Amino acid sequence: MVAETQERAASAPRQFTRTLSGFGVIILTLSVLSPGVSVLVSGTAIVQDAGTGVVLAFLIGSVVCFCQTSMSAELGAAYPTAGYDYAAIGHAIGDWAGATSYIASISTIPLFLNTSAKGIAIYLQPFGFPLSANEITLITVAVVTSLSMLNIRANEKITGVFMLIEFSALFLIAGIGAWHAQPGAWHLILSPMHMHGGLWIAAGIGVVGIAVNNASWALAGASQALLFSEDMKNPRTIGRIIMIALALTIVSETAPIVGIILGSHNLKAVLASTSPFEVFLGAYLPSFVLRMVSLSIAIAIFNACLAGFVGIGRNVFAMGRTKLFAPPINHALTRLTRKSDAPWVALLFLGVTTAAATWLPMSFEILLLSGGYTIMTFFYVWGVFAGRRSGRTGTHDYKSPLFPLIPLIGIIIVIGEIVVLWLDPDTGRKSLFVCGGIWLLSYCYYRWVLMRRPGGWQMTGPADIDAMATTK
Repeated sequence: MVAETQERAASAPRQFTRTLSGFGVIILTLSVLSPGVSVLVSGTAIVQDAGTGVVLAFLIGSVVCFCQTSMSAELGAAYPTAGYDYAAIGHAIGDWAGATSYIASISTIPLFLNTSAKGIAIYLQPFGFPLSANEITLITVAVVTSLSMLNIRANEKITGVFMLIEFSALFLIAGIGAWHAQPGAWHLILSPMHMHGGLWIAAGIGVVGIAVNNASWALAGASQALLFSEDMKNPRTIGRIIMIALALTIVSETAPIVGIILGSHNLKAVLASTSPFEVFLGAYLPSFVLRMVSLSIAIAIFNACLAGFVGIGRNVFAMGRTKLFAPPINHALTRLTRKSDAPWVALLFLGVTTAAATWLPMSFEILLLSGGYTIMTFFYVWGVFAGRRSGRTGTHDYKSPLFPLIPLIGIIIVIGEIVVLWLDPDTGRKSLFVCGGIWLLSYCYYRWVLMRRPGGWQMTGPADIDAMATTK
């Protein structure tokens, strides 16, 4: 009996040591979602498309993102695991939803990490490194993979220092904009204008609507705190941690957006540029400071990559723990290093697949990424309604306010995002079809592979969280 017990304990996947405070999770979460990357990389395209309407886009997008995030926070508070939204959705709706979400994410995880890594090469160009963009990307992935093997507390400190640099760059832009605020700027914000075909014209509702969708996506990511919940001393507080991270994200991203519109003395030139933030800062700062800003952006992107590897490595670990694959693969993915408690096989898998994605066109990566969040929002809505009805959600650390208003607004958001994507035949419409197909195939994997195993398949998480969930 003792030998049998020891054998079961040895074969069971190891658990992460709970050493992180809520503050540490916030640092890692902000590093993953990276406000600097969202504003200075993704935000560049939004500024170009929406013009002065970008401020309204980020303000309205903040409301949209609040609704989405509050639903994911409720689901995550009820089931705080490294399984992320996927496991939380499965807990609220059913095992099939968890398995489908898990499997659907496999194709996008390397692309999400690779798009960040590619951005570093762009902002290192002013320093004249004698390397190609692909070579810089591959070196970045190799360094990040190595650093992610460190203890999570060490990564908390590393990302914390980088995050201070990132936030300094963002609030520098906001401060310069406020100091040099131009007369009449607020009028242009309320009556949006943008550059189109070299002409200064009004930005219509359709232009601002697409910008709102893009801004809400740029603001999203606070729910990634769930990736680190198994390392928390008190995982029951994860819902509030998610909402605090969202509040900090909204402030840090919206402030520089307002700053560039308020403070540009030649707004048309800024909005017509492919590098609007550099043109804006170039009007007020010497060249060496601009180089430092470029370096801070590169650091922000590196920071996002590092924290992303740390968190998503835990998510891939969770996939192995819940036995989504063949037994040898599951066993390998749940291997942890003895000293740092890092899921080293999962991290190596991320490193190899992220590096391989370097040769994929950016347009293809965006195609697969852009529609996924809309589908996830649909499952957030379903999960909150199903969880409240079954009593699995809404009784924990955090619940969506004004129920059922938030999930009802979520339905409107999903419909609006589908319409916006459908109106974009080049990327959005294709993304809906491709992502829909991926999710359908993922469900088929659950139905025809996982459920044909002897005894079927059941989602599992950490023993203490599973025990907490079953008592509700």
